[in-house]
Amino acid sequence: MNISKVAVYGLGNMGYLVAERVAARFATKVSDLDRAQVRRACDSFKAEPIEGPQDVGDVDVVVLSLPSPAISLAILEQIAPVLPRHAVVLETSTVNPKDMHACKRLLDRFGLRIVDASVAAGVSQMKAGTATLLLGGPQPAIDDSRPVLDAIAEKQIYFGDTGAGAAAKVINNAVAHAVMVVVAEAGSLATAAGVSREKLVELLADKQMGLHRPLTHRYAERIMQGNYEGGMPLDAARKDSVLALELAQNLGVPLFAIQGSHTIYEIAAAAGYGRDDYAAIAKVWADWGKPAV
Repeated sequence: MNISKVAVYGLGNMGYLVAERVAARFATKVSDLDRAQVRRACDSFKAEPIEGPQDVGDVDVVVLSLPSPAISLAILEQIAPVLPRHAVVLETSTVNPKDMHACKRLLDRFGLRIVDASVAAGVSQMKAGTATLLLGGPQPAIDDSRPVLDAIAEKQIYFGDTGAGAAAKVINNAVAHAVMVVVAEAGSLATAAGVSREKLVELLADKQMGLHRPLTHRYAERIMQGNYEGGMPLDAARKDSVLALELAQNLGVPLFAIQGSHTIYEIAAAAGYGRDDYAAIAKVWADWGKPAV
């Protein structure tokens, strides 16, 4: 598909940088409720303002970077009837698969296509050109919009059908946010116990002992392979978890994530997995009919 014009909806902290990167390669039209941001884009990188749906009748790709799924759907309801039938919509906002499916159903009525192109990065990474796009949707639509995707971020990971990229972004964020709580609790414990926070960071960053190992070893090498023999027994991990709770209690440090995480070790031990490697906590989800792999 020959791409000559791109429309970008949403000029927030991330959307503005997305528009700026797109405008470096394509004629770009922009829209945002903040008219100052629109003027800034027009002055800075020669974008053209979108005054109404009629102004996108000649664009080949639409990029959405909006604060909520409802706003994305509302925008598409306005512009879908006037978009060229070959146009592709790229949803870079953080949304759930159900939101992608709702947008797809709407666009299907007009013969239009949508790709989830979730941005897995912060503002600084987008500005530096090191962001990653988590993609989902039909491969032909991704291929047709590839020049715009490449303009936004050269690193891209394809996860599958419509909604898969969006789901990966939500899951990635959920892990990051949960780990943030755990790390904050760990830092508070370290301070109360007189442990150097600088050395704690070094310890947690160590690929053999820290935050990496539960993912690269216990999830990738054990849970995904169904290998729970040998290793550190779940009973031992449960004992260590009890020690951490006791330390926090003795130091008067409130715990939320770490305390909540302990529960699954109690459930797994009660289920008879105490001698398995402690990655066997994943068996509990399988017992509930929700396998961890």
